[in-house]
Amino acid sequence: MARRHYNLPPLNTLAAFETSARHASFKKAAEELGVTPGAVSHQIKSLEEDLNLLLFDRHYRGVEITKEGQLLFSVLQHSFADISKVLNNLRKSTETESITFAASTAMSALWLTPRLTQFWKTHGDISVDQHVSDIFDHSRELPDLRVTYGYPRNPREDMQADVLFWDELVAVCSPEFYALHKDTSVSAIAKMPLIHLTAKDERWTTWRAWFDATGYEGDIKDNIHVNNYMIALLMASEGAGVVLGWKKLLKPMLEKNELVIMGDTVIPAAKAFYLLYAQDNDMDDKLKTLIHYLLASEQ
Repeated sequence: MARRHYNLPPLNTLAAFETSARHASFKKAAEELGVTPGAVSHQIKSLEEDLNLLLFDRHYRGVEITKEGQLLFSVLQHSFADISKVLNNLRKSTETESITFAASTAMSALWLTPRLTQFWKTHGDISVDQHVSDIFDHSRELPDLRVTYGYPRNPREDMQADVLFWDELVAVCSPEFYALHKDTSVSAIAKMPLIHLTAKDERWTTWRAWFDATGYEGDIKDNIHVNNYMIALLMASEGAGVVLGWKKLLKPMLEKNELVIMGDTVIPAAKAFYLLYAQDNDMDDKLKTLIHYLLASEQ
C-alpha cells in the first residue's frame, strides 16, 4: 500500500473503516459513502493486509469490531471530529453568521417554529437556519443545535445533551372520529384503525409498547403504516384512525381542536426530548442566547 507523509495509508481506507465501525455494518457504511458493500469490504481488507491484523470479525449475521479495531476507531473518530470542527469554523468565517438548527419534521412544525417565532420578536438580529430531516446520524458533524427524542446512540465526545422536557403518551384522533366511538377503553382502542409510525429511528415509542405499558396484552390493529409522523398526524386529523400522541408536543394541534385525546389512558414517555450541541468554551453569544431561551421556555 502506497505511503504518504505521516506514514498513513490512503485516507479512503481509513474513512471506510471509520464508517463501518460506527455502523457495525459494511452495508450501512456503503449506503453512507455512496459505494457498494463490496467496495467497502475491499477497502477494509486492504487496510487489514497493510496492518497485518484483523479489524473486524466476520459473521454470517454481520461484522463485529476487534479489540485492535476498536483502538483504531477511537483514534479516528476523535481525529475526524477535530478536523470537522476546524472545517466548520472555517466555513463559518466565510459565510453569514447564522445558527443551524436540525429537527425532525414534527419537532420543527409543532415545537421549534412556534418558539423561534416568539424568539425573533425580541432577538430579530439572530438568524436561524432550520435543517428539517427525519434521519439523523448523531455521531457525525453536529449542526449548531439539534432537538431529538431520546438520548442519541454513539454520541460524539464533544456533544452536550440538555433535557428539554419529558412528555406523556396518549391516543389521539379527530373530533369527528371521537364522536363515532363512545367506548374509549384500551381494549376498544386496540380494535380501532391504528396509524403506526414506521421510522428508521427505533427510539420512537410504538403502539405495541404503549399497549404493553397499559397492561393490555391482546391483539391490536396493524393495517395502517406511514414513515413520517406529520403524515400520521394529518391522517388522524382527517379521521383515518387513531395515532399515538406525545401530549406536550401536540399541544398546538390539541388547542386548535385539530386532534383530541381519546380516553383517559396516559402513559409517561420512556424518553425525554433533548437539545444537542457541541461543548465549546468559545461558544458564540448569539448561540448561547438561543440555547438559554429554549431551555427557559420549558421551565
